[in-house]
Amino acid sequence: MSVIEVYLENGFEHDRVTLRANGAEVEEPDVTTRYQIGLASVVKLTVQDGRIAVTVAIPERGLKAEATVDPRTTPYVRVNALGGSLAIQPEAAPPMYA
Repeated sequence: MSVIEVYLENGFEHDRVTLRANGAEVEEPDVTTRYQIGLASVVKLTVQDGRIAVTVAIPERGLKAEATVDPRTTPYVRVNALGGSLAIQPEAAPPMYA
């Protein structure tokens, strides 16, 4: 088993966010960006090893996006809700915040 860290960053305003990976779903009920640091929340997902699909959605805004992630090489996932869409970016290193 591995852990993926999902960083919900900019563009969240009291949103209910759902995250899915390996068939499991996690819900964050009230996600709001702290613009001083550009971060709303960090969600840790325990997943099986190997490539998996990670889906992030804001159901009330009709936004949904998916990325394929390999927890061995890209265990950090950045998510931004900007311009009426969700952007997901898997990365090898954790983001740096002030």
